[in-house]
Amino acid sequence: MNRSLPFRTWVVIVVTLAVVTAAGIWFLSRPTPPPSPQLGTPMLSLAALDGPARTRPLFFDRAALPWIKAHWSEWDKAYGGTGITPEELVAEFDLSLQAPHIWRAQDRKWRFGAVLLTGDPLAYRPLLDYLRAAPDWTLKRLDPTSYLFVREDAASGHGWATASDLRGLLTAFAGLPVAEQIMARVQIAHRLLFLEEIVPAQDLLDEAFKLAPKSKEIWTEQAVVYSMANRWDDAAKAAERALHRAPDFRPAQMALANAYYALGRFEQALDLTRVLYATPPGDAETYLLHAKVTHAAHAYQEEAEVLGTLITLLQGRSQPVGYWQIFRGQALSATGENLLAQEQFRNALKDETLRSSDREFAKKALERINSREEVPLDFAPAAQ
Repeated sequence: MNRSLPFRTWVVIVVTLAVVTAAGIWFLSRPTPPPSPQLGTPMLSLAALDGPARTRPLFFDRAALPWIKAHWSEWDKAYGGTGITPEELVAEFDLSLQAPHIWRAQDRKWRFGAVLLTGDPLAYRPLLDYLRAAPDWTLKRLDPTSYLFVREDAASGHGWATASDLRGLLTAFAGLPVAEQIMARVQIAHRLLFLEEIVPAQDLLDEAFKLAPKSKEIWTEQAVVYSMANRWDDAAKAAERALHRAPDFRPAQMALANAYYALGRFEQALDLTRVLYATPPGDAETYLLHAKVTHAAHAYQEEAEVLGTLITLLQGRSQPVGYWQIFRGQALSATGENLLAQEQFRNALKDETLRSSDREFAKKALERINSREEVPLDFAPAAQ
């Protein structure tokens, strides 16, 4: 059997992670000393809350926890004085970032007035996409750190309109140092790309280029724009320009590896992701990038290893891992380690967040192993 994975299997990951090429810019290259509050906290988004949205419980993710803790006296009463702590809430909320149906159950419990998604959008991409499409929720505001959604019946005025609201948002940074004005544009552009707002994101990058034409951050984000337009040669060149300025700049290394992967230059991509995987800090995006590259390069043993690392990391965050256990089961089966593969498939079936199509694949994979048949490497579930 041909053990190479059909391109369509990983293409959903490429699409999902089209913006992974610059993921981590905010976390890995934030200015020092710490940026101004407008740039480093969700204060601008939360300032847009008014009316019922401010008096109801707020859903927030772990990246927003420091800010929420500092202002807990304001939000505590929205939870009815139950004595629940923000740490307890975020532990509960962590479960739903990758599983919108769990978030819906939490919404029925708490009846949120607003949802604040802060930090790296890849950590909550499924919930972000779900809220964008939900008829009863609207995007009220975004800023360099966050997206803010409000329930329709709690909204006052209109939702976020990029054409009219973006210029007003940028005025909040007008008095800041030039370096922070540049970073504000890069970070806002990054968030707009997750909304598929490519044109205004490019406009912001063009403005940033005028202020810092050699910036490694801007060139890395430019690689994102090119990747979303499937201009992979241009994406590679943009990432290379960033690395020319800073050879060890991790987001640009990820950008270049992602471009090489899309161009079918798997061995070159693998050279990069092996270094990224072995170099701290370890993070889910790096592990996933290395996993898809090792798979494309038929390095299934390495794939199984990195997926194991990814699963451990996500379990430590109390996030669902069944999806990735299925991929790891495939990789283990490809190396002939069927007992370990069976264990992965069985564990995946315990994940209540697993989609029915994914669950069916895991069941059939177990049946094939029990029948001493090879597990086909064609697991192609919906994008995560």
